[in-house]
Amino acid sequence: MAYRLKEEGYTSVTVFETNDYIGGKSKTLQHRGLPHDMGTAYTQPDYTEIYNLITKFNAGTLLPMPEPDVWVSEDSPVFISLLENSIRILQNLRPNVTTSVGTGIILQNVMDYVALHQKMFGIYKGVMPRPCPAVLSQVNMTFGEFLRINNLEGLRGILLAAQTIQGYGKVDEISALYGLIWTTPRFLIEVMKPVAPRDTVVKILSKGFQFLWEEVARQSNLKVKLSSPVKKVSRLKNGRGFYVKYRHGRRLRCEKFDFLITSPMMKSMSDVIRFEPEVHELFKKSFNYFYSATLADTDFGLRKGEHPREHFVFNLNKNDASVWGSRDSYSSLNFLVGENYTVPNPGGQQIKTSVYYQLTKQKPKLKTLTRKLKYHVSNVEKSGNLTIIDRIRWPFFPRYSVSDMASGILWDIFDMQGKHNMWYIGSSVSFESVMSVVEYNNLLLKQFCGTKNKYKT
Repeated sequence: MAYRLKEEGYTSVTVFETNDYIGGKSKTLQHRGLPHDMGTAYTQPDYTEIYNLITKFNAGTLLPMPEPDVWVSEDSPVFISLLENSIRILQNLRPNVTTSVGTGIILQNVMDYVALHQKMFGIYKGVMPRPCPAVLSQVNMTFGEFLRINNLEGLRGILLAAQTIQGYGKVDEISALYGLIWTTPRFLIEVMKPVAPRDTVVKILSKGFQFLWEEVARQSNLKVKLSSPVKKVSRLKNGRGFYVKYRHGRRLRCEKFDFLITSPMMKSMSDVIRFEPEVHELFKKSFNYFYSATLADTDFGLRKGEHPREHFVFNLNKNDASVWGSRDSYSSLNFLVGENYTVPNPGGQQIKTSVYYQLTKQKPKLKTLTRKLKYHVSNVEKSGNLTIIDRIRWPFFPRYSVSDMASGILWDIFDMQGKHNMWYIGSSVSFESVMSVVEYNNLLLKQFCGTKNKYKT
């Protein structure tokens, strides 16, 4: 956002960053000479704006991400295609469906979903426009109910991989609108296309996502105050600006600004900013998951799988910090699959470095995460020598209830943008993906930056 404001001609923009690094949830750890993405990790065909930034700032190379092994039980890793896994899940719902019939049902569901999506929301780029009241009434349900009512349950297997594993919610829990926002017609069509093994739809970034945002800041000469958590924001008595009180080192400091843009989860900002009552009422309704990412070294154990990314779907019905997925960074970056997956990691050592993902509805205790991870490594992967390098517990996927989404709450928030000399950005007013956050920024700039008022922001 700061970079785009500078492009628009705003000459005095300051970013206050709580962390000692740039990037937020695009956190990349360096270990054993390799980047390991702990938050933002993958791209998909809708990431056009992200691709443009990667190219413009020469922020690394997009690499194909190997398809995952799917573990249907603790002892059963199998490599099956997205379509094959979707057929398996469909057959669990409809036991009499054969493989050939299931294939036909799923492909027809894809076409029906695309047609229905375009009928309801039109053809658009970027942020979904506000649906009309009639459409909102059609999505006042969970995504799972939406699939069932519209005879689209053949898509459950696709959504398991493309949405739930990524931390974007279970289809039977989240609002239908969140599923429809993420699973666009383009995305669905592209993930179902047959492609060569090294031409996968999902990509990873060779230098990690944190490097991208660091380069945007460095090359644009942005003013970023690291390790400067904002403690209090107060309005000026004339209502035309703000005092921002922040901590830098051991000292509390204060600066004056004309305009404020806030990007953390809005509910958490209520202790820092006294939002206007109508704004506060909307933000306090949000809630979130916690997605924990652990970087750890192990040995290769029995190495049952053949691919560096693994989905442990037998754990997906749990919210108890069980391991949902993992990624071996070295083998992912080097596309080592099948027999090649036995190639030693850097330095010729038989050490596997992986990022493990665990999800909970409440902030988990570190002891619980460690206990569950130890069980997984020992009993599922049959590996040993677990050494935890680092761990981050992300407040993840801030969102609203089914009824709040069907009332149009995201668009109500957008309608309040700028009214109090303030913009609200980030995942809690859009969707938990860098693509959605960047597209939302672009929409704000398009809507409100027609006149070049030089605010100190």
